[in-house]
Amino acid sequence: MRSELSSFAPGFPEEPPSKQAILQEALRLFVRDGLCETSLRDIAGATGYSNTVLYKFFDSKDALAIDLFERCYGELVRGVAQAMSSRHSFQEDLEALVGFYVRFLDRSLDAVLYVHENLRLYWPQVSEKTRTVPLVGLLADWIGKGKSEGAIDPEGTTSLLVTLTIGFLGQFARMLYFRECDPPAVRWQDEIETLLLRALAQR
Repeated sequence: MRSELSSFAPGFPEEPPSKQAILQEALRLFVRDGLCETSLRDIAGATGYSNTVLYKFFDSKDALAIDLFERCYGELVRGVAQAMSSRHSFQEDLEALVGFYVRFLDRSLDAVLYVHENLRLYWPQVSEKTRTVPLVGLLADWIGKGKSEGAIDPEGTTSLLVTLTIGFLGQFARMLYFRECDPPAVRWQDEIETLLLRALAQR
């Protein structure tokens, strides 16, 4: 499944076509082959552009990889924040969160996998702007709401419940990628909501 990077990255459609192609192919290759196994030559070959064109936009493969990470992470977090911002209960937020996530997977599976697989590597290097709204913080606030409403055991450790949520959603993305769960992701929305709520409620 190819990601449609231009469909979710803010400002991306205004990028030159050559840069759009570079970002799109880099994302595809980084997810398929891994960061270490993908060279700038590979990306250039996939786009049809020369290495000179790549260096016009990025000083190195690391610069390209970090830029791509910030784009993917930023849009994922903005989507989660927006999905839950207008809801009034933990349950409504859960439905909105999962609904956004499965639609995002169906549109940009590579982007989600890239974020999950490289968060440890690139988080220390991201800009302050990216750090202002961390995904962990959004989910911790949501877990706190669940505790205050009685939907989640108040004795549950918030950090572990956030870990459970991120791990569950990240593993689902991997299962989807390897076709252990048949696409589209949206077909699994109700079941994901049910299982995630059951796990978080510890009942």
